[in-house]
Amino acid sequence: MTTKIDPIYTEHIAEILALDFYGNNHMACKVSKFPPSENNTLSFSSSIDVEFFIFPKNSIVIAKPEVVESLVDKGASVVISSEPKYDYCRLFKHLLPPPFYGVHSSAVIGNDVILKEGVSVGAGSVLEGKILVGEGTIIGNNVVIKNKVQIGRNVRIRHGSIIGEDAFSFGFSSKKDVKPDAIRFPSLGGVIIEDNVEIGNNCVISRGTFGDTILGKRVVINDLAHIGNEVFISEGAVVTANTDVSSRVKIGKGCWIGQSASIRQGHVIGDGATVGMGAVVITDVPDDATVLGVPAKVKDLG
Repeated sequence: MTTKIDPIYTEHIAEILALDFYGNNHMACKVSKFPPSENNTLSFSSSIDVEFFIFPKNSIVIAKPEVVESLVDKGASVVISSEPKYDYCRLFKHLLPPPFYGVHSSAVIGNDVILKEGVSVGAGSVLEGKILVGEGTIIGNNVVIKNKVQIGRNVRIRHGSIIGEDAFSFGFSSKKDVKPDAIRFPSLGGVIIEDNVEIGNNCVISRGTFGDTILGKRVVINDLAHIGNEVFISEGAVVTANTDVSSRVKIGKGCWIGQSASIRQGHVIGDGATVGMGAVVITDVPDDATVLGVPAKVKDLG
C-alpha cells in the first residue's frame, strides 16, 4: 500500500538530512513500508539483510551503509543513514511541519497565562494559573493546564491531557472518637516541561506537593499515562501507554518504560534502563538493566 506525496528527489532528501546518497538521483512520488511494491516509492529499512527482497526500480530507500550496494544493484538509490527510521521521521518533520492554528475561540486562557510566539491552543482547552508556554508549542483540544506550569519550546500536548492538578496524597484519620476522614495533602509545587517534549492523549501529570514534577528535554509520553507528583523524567526517556509512575520516582536518561508498567513511589530507574511491558517495579533499577515481571526482576542478558 502506498500514499502519494509531492515529488521529491534523492538529492533533495540527502540535502535536507545532511546525509550522503548513492546511486541515481531518482524521483519519488509515493511512500510505503519496506520493501516497496511500486515504482518511484520512498521507504526506509533498518535491516542489514535485504538480499532476498525484490522490489521495483527507481525507488529511494533510507538505509544503513551495510546494504547500500545490494539496494543499488536492485535499482534503488540509497540515502545512507545509521538510523534510518529516525532520519525518515526527520525528513517528514521537515516536509510536513505541524500547522499553526492559534488560540481557538472556545479556549479559556487565564489572566496570568503567558503564551509565547507561535503557540496553538485547541478547542475547549483551559489554561488557568501561573502558566508559561514556550514558542511553537501545540496544545490540543480539551487539555486542562492549571496552577503552576512552565512549558518549554516546541512541546506537543495531545488531546484531553490534564497537567498541574493536585497530587493524589491524603492525610487520614482513624481515631475511634473521630469520624473517619481524608483530607487532601496540600500541593505547593508545580510542573516543569522542558523543550521538545511530546505528551500523548488523555495523560495526567500531577504537580508536586513541595517540589516540582519535571519532564526533561525530548521526553516522550504515550496515551493514558499517569505521572505522579515530584516525578523526575530525564532527557530522552520514553514512557509508553497506560503506564503508572508513582510519586517521587526518578527515571534516568534514555530509559524505555514499557506499556502498562507500574513503578512504585520513591524508586530510581537508572540511565538507559528498560522496564518491560506490564512490569511492576518495587525496587531501584540499575543503569542499563532490563527488568521484567511481577515483581520486576533484572533479566540476565548474558
